[in-house]
Amino acid sequence: MINKSYKHWIIVILMCCLAASSIGLCTNAIGVFYVPVSKSLHVLKGTFALHATLSTLATALTSLKMSKIIKKYNYKKVLLIGVLLTSVSTWLMSYSSSVYLFYILGIIRGIGVGIYGMVPLTVVITNWFDQKHGLATSLALSFSGLAGAIFSPLLSSWIDYYGWQITYRFMAICVFILVLPALIIPWKIKPQEEGLLPYGYQRRETVTVSKNKINLLTLSFLCMCLFTVLHTSITGISQHLSGIALSIQLSTNIGATFMSLAMIGNICTKLLIGFLSDLFTPVKAVIIMILTNCFSLVLLFVGVLQHQVLLLTIGSFIFGSIYSVGAVGIPMLTRYFFGSENYSQTYAVIGFLTNVGSASSLTLIGYLYDFTQSYQVVFIIALFFHLINLILLLVICSRYNNKGDRNEIL
Repeated sequence: MINKSYKHWIIVILMCCLAASSIGLCTNAIGVFYVPVSKSLHVLKGTFALHATLSTLATALTSLKMSKIIKKYNYKKVLLIGVLLTSVSTWLMSYSSSVYLFYILGIIRGIGVGIYGMVPLTVVITNWFDQKHGLATSLALSFSGLAGAIFSPLLSSWIDYYGWQITYRFMAICVFILVLPALIIPWKIKPQEEGLLPYGYQRRETVTVSKNKINLLTLSFLCMCLFTVLHTSITGISQHLSGIALSIQLSTNIGATFMSLAMIGNICTKLLIGFLSDLFTPVKAVIIMILTNCFSLVLLFVGVLQHQVLLLTIGSFIFGSIYSVGAVGIPMLTRYFFGSENYSQTYAVIGFLTNVGSASSLTLIGYLYDFTQSYQVVFIIALFFHLINLILLLVICSRYNNKGDRNEIL
C-alpha cells in the first residue's frame, strides 16, 4: 500500500477547515463579544464569560467519548450533527436577552465543538501521519489561529456597525461554511480504509500492546494531566486582551487588534513548534515555547502598568505562543511519551483536561478583574503556572528516560 500521496495532505487541509471553525471561531474569536454583550445584558463580564466556560466544559465532556464514537459510527454523519449544533446555537444567541439562555446555548455549542474539535482532529492526523506528524499537526491547528486573527477584528467591526445580535448570525454562517469542504469531499478516519498507509510508514518491529489495559495511574501520566490543566488555564488571557485594552482607556479597535496579533502569533508559533519538534524533540520544542510565553507575560505586565501600547502590542503577538503548546505541543508530548498506539485512549483524557483548563480560565480571569480592577495578578499567576510546568516536564522526562513509567505503559 502507498504511504505517501496527495490524499494525506488533503486530510490536513480538511482538518485545517475543522480547526478554523471549531477552535478559531468558537473559541479564539469570541472574546470580542464579552464587553458589548455583558453591557447590553447589564451583568458582570465574568458572569457573561461563564457561558464560554460552560461551553468549553461541554466540549471537554463530549471529547471524552469522541475517540470511541468516531470508530463506531460514520464520522461524516456525526460531523454534520456537530456543525449543526454549533452553528444553530450560535445563531440563536443573537435572540438571547438573558444570560441564562446564553448558558444553555453555550452548552449546546460546546457539545457541537467537541464533536469536531481538538480530539477528533488530532486522532485523524495521528492515524494518517507516521512521519511529518509534527508538521501536519502544526499546519492543521495553525488555522485555528488564522481564523482567530481574521475574525477577531472582523467580528469587532461588525459589532460596531451592525450590533452584536446580527454579528452572531454572521458568525453562525461562517462556522458552517468552514466545515463544508469536510462534509463534501470523501475521506475516512483511517488511511487503511482507503487502501493507504499512514504518511511515511515503514514496517518495523513493534511491542505488542494490550488494548484497553493501559495503566494511566502512573506518575508520568498524572504529571502530564496537571501540566495540561495548568497550561491551558492560561490561554484565556488572549480572550481578555480586548478588556485589557479597555481597562487602560484604549479603544475597542485597539483591543481587537491585540487579539488579532495574538492569533497571528498563534499561527507563527504553531508552525514553529512543529518544525522544532521534528528538528529536536517535542520536549525541547515545548520548553522553548513556554519560555517564550513567559517573556510575553512580562511585556504585558509592564505594558499595562505603564500604559505602553508598544509593549502590549509586542506582548500580545508573542503571547500567541501559549496556543502552540496547548494545541500542538500537548498532543505531540502525549504521542511522544505514551505512544501512537495508545493515543486515542490517552489523549481522550488529556483532551478533556485541555478543555477543563481553558474553561476555568475564561470565567476566573473575568472575575479576577471584576473584583481587583487589574489584570496584574493574572499575569503573575500565569508565570507561576509556567514555573510549575517546567518542573513537571523535568519529572516526566526523568521517568521516561529511566523507563520507570514507560514500561508500565508500553
